Amino acid sequence: MLSLNIETSSNLTSVSLSQELEIVEILNINSERPNHCELLAPLIRKLLDKGLSTFDDISEVRVNIGPGNLSSLRVGIATANTIGSIKKIPVYGISSFLLYGFSYKGNFDSLMTLFDLKNNMFAYGKFKKIDNNIKLYEENSKITFDELESVDFEDSVIIGTGAKKLQSLYSDRRAGLNYDSNYNIDSSSLAKVDLKEPENHIFTRSPLMPFNSFSFVS
Repeated sequence: MLSLNIETSSNLTSVSLSQELEIVEILNINSERPNHCELLAPLIRKLLDKGLSTFDDISEVRVNIGPGNLSSLRVGIATANTIGSIKKIPVYGISSFLLYGFSYKGNFDSLMTLFDLKNNMFAYGKFKKIDNNIKLYEENSKITFDELESVDFEDSVIIGTGAKKLQSLYSDRRAGLNYDSNYNIDSSSLAKVDLKEPENHIFTRSPLMPFNSFSFVS
């Protein structure tokens, strides 16, 4: 089964082909501004021209539905919806929580994926590693900074678009937290997600929509 993976949650435009969780081809363009409407369609065409696969070989589409930059996400989601409708193939909308959680290869027992939303709001998901399996066990898609103070992440590795901001905000008050603020995802992260994960983070409804109405600061 050949999957087309589309990632447009930030300034990065990333597309890839995967089969049985293995990446066949991947192309990334990292821009200073979110210009996916100009880059995405030509990049998909270049991806198919680069390998031995054709548009007819694609049997499913996976796309990041956020949290992320809302305008950027809509370009990727609209493209995935269109391809799925034309080809009559499954389209899976996967949340950023799972993309960061499943693709992170650092050493951890507990992992927090934290997203910086507008207006001093955050979203987070917490994962645990149990018998080498990653499980999401706590989440909040809309929480204020003040409310975030009550969340226990002392023993977690903190990743995601909110890690750097939290590190700045907590620099004087909560030293010693474990941040990996330079970690980012691309479309290969979509291939790593187990589609048996909770239904509230993997969507198949048609047409797909963004995970929520918030944008993080890219």
